[in-house]
Amino acid sequence: MSLADFIRSNIETILENWEQFARDIPSGKRMDKMELRDHAIGILRTIADDLELAANGNQKTEVPVEEIIDTTEAMLHGITRIFQGFSVSDTLSEFRALRASVLQLWTKHNEKLLIDIQPSANEIMQFNSAIDQALTESVLQFSKEAERTTQLFDALYASSPDLNYMFDLEGKLIFANRAFIDLVGQELDQIIGKNFINFNTSDSVEINQHLMESIDTKKITRGEMRWQDAGNKETIYEYFFVPVLADKEVVKVITGTARDITERKILEEKSHKRANYDSLTGLPNRDLFTDRLNLEIKRVERTGLPLALLFIDLDKFKETNDLFGHGVGDLLLAEVAHRINDCVRGTDTVARLGGDEFTVILTEVNRIPHVEVLAQEIVQSLAKPFHIKDEEIMISGSVGITLCPHDGEAASALLKNADQAMYVAKHSGGNHFSFFTPSMRDSLRASL
Repeated sequence: MSLADFIRSNIETILENWEQFARDIPSGKRMDKMELRDHAIGILRTIADDLELAANGNQKTEVPVEEIIDTTEAMLHGITRIFQGFSVSDTLSEFRALRASVLQLWTKHNEKLLIDIQPSANEIMQFNSAIDQALTESVLQFSKEAERTTQLFDALYASSPDLNYMFDLEGKLIFANRAFIDLVGQELDQIIGKNFINFNTSDSVEINQHLMESIDTKKITRGEMRWQDAGNKETIYEYFFVPVLADKEVVKVITGTARDITERKILEEKSHKRANYDSLTGLPNRDLFTDRLNLEIKRVERTGLPLALLFIDLDKFKETNDLFGHGVGDLLLAEVAHRINDCVRGTDTVARLGGDEFTVILTEVNRIPHVEVLAQEIVQSLAKPFHIKDEEIMISGSVGITLCPHDGEAASALLKNADQAMYVAKHSGGNHFSFFTPSMRDSLRASL
């Protein structure tokens, strides 16, 4: 049996034997059977055809690889391998393994048939020539594709609007693309060797920590940084640090990218405001008020410092709204919000629940008399004339007050308590405040 016939008849056995060699190649260890074999069958059949031509005296005319017009199986193999992460060395190893597999199995086949004559030197020479030709085609195409891919990657990397960079294990910059260079305002040779501490961002310490974390943990880290240009225009970037590992164990360098997310953050902020703040007054709405109240109740449990919840309802607001119109009524509500805010501390929360209902969360209440003083200040402020659109408007406010944990520890219960106390103040003529008492709860239950 000729070597050409042997190859055709034993392709599956050759490939199985070859896989044992190929699995020792680093890039081949992570590939499945289909990926590993890719164009190997076609390469073997081409080699068999070349051997048969040579045996029949029809020596295949050697064409320089650069002049081959049609794409061969070996060329396809080279193109595929570049995208599978193989190096030139890996590809060379593959063909050495293929050569060894064929010759080893053929020798065993002849020994089994007790054939004393060794395969002709000419046949082996032709086989080696065919393997070398396939190897040359594959590696040349591999190199061409690698060069083309590198050029495309470099062009993409350089022209990308995103910031692309590479740092060494000391956190020093070793590469940056044009977008990064333009942002910093210095050329690459001026910024090589610097770290983020040297750049114009208020988040440099946190960024450096994330960079070192990537080196230590071998994991991707991410964060946000704010960058101010010479005109004090702020740009927000989302950045990533990606460790590049050698043999999956040792970090070689840290690469990464940062993308401008300023527009996204603006939209997120607008969406957050729409969801959590009253559009008329700019105060927290009912949802955000409830969240903050629950947080403050947990703080009371943790610190032991009480909080006071005030429920404020405007007196005579409906009449004013009907008399002057909704436009004036809206302006009045906005001014009421300002006056209440002016009475409290920055750490307290003023919210609008809807209509003419407002709430105030007073945190860390050390003395009840302080709550009384503040409630009276709010009542007096709301009783002063409002000047809106050349109109002098007089209203007032009724305020109900409840204490946590004294009157309750659940948000819903506290809100109900403050609401009941507010109605007591309103039914007393308004323009007044009232503390919640258990008798109010009893009176409500009796009326139900």
